Amino acid sequence: MFGALDNLSANTKIKPKDIGVLVVNCSLFNPTPSLSALIVNKYKLRGNIRSFNLGGMGCSAGVIAIDLDKDMLQVHRNTYAVVVSTENITQNWYFGNKKSMLIPNCLFRVGGSAVLLSNKGSVKRRAKYKLVHVVRTHKGADDKAFRCVYQEQDDDGKTGVSLSKDLMAIAGGALKTNITTLGPLVLPISEQLLFFATLVVKKLLNAKL
Repeated sequence: MFGALDNLSANTKIKPKDIGVLVVNCSLFNPTPSLSALIVNKYKLRGNIRSFNLGGMGCSAGVIAIDLDKDMLQVHRNTYAVVVSTENITQNWYFGNKKSMLIPNCLFRVGGSAVLLSNKGSVKRRAKYKLVHVVRTHKGADDKAFRCVYQEQDDDGKTGVSLSKDLMAIAGGALKTNITTLGPLVLPISEQLLFFATLVVKKLLNAKL
């Protein structure tokens, strides 16, 4: 986490005191003090910084953090905002034998990345990308989606994170919804009409069959 921030600072020449918004996300590791507080203390960030620590939000946490930073930049002018995405499975390493709870031990380890966003006009030419749209879809109201990645105890009382066999289907459904929402925002009218016509033809053919 600190290494990612050091690299970000070296590449962008940004000073810690210039950061106005800090958003940190980590699903499985949530110590006290928080990870965002650790960063504030490590780099001696300014006292009026808007800092947020997101936990337990899984693979969507990075997009949520970017969306939060975008919202903050719409309110606060001439600001630098940093997103730190990291993961650490230390607190949820599973020592049991339940297969669905052993999978996270294989998938997740330790890692991190840091991204700098800004609405300063003076740094516009230096930016690599422009953030135009952020689309989020929440499937938490569906019970299967809610429990597809779930922290629980096995029959022996050992704590871990269980991955459901429905995970890929649920993730695919969320991705489909996201693309459907994002499409009209980025596609030209001609492509939207082509998509709509193709959809109508498919439905008519299915109805005839």
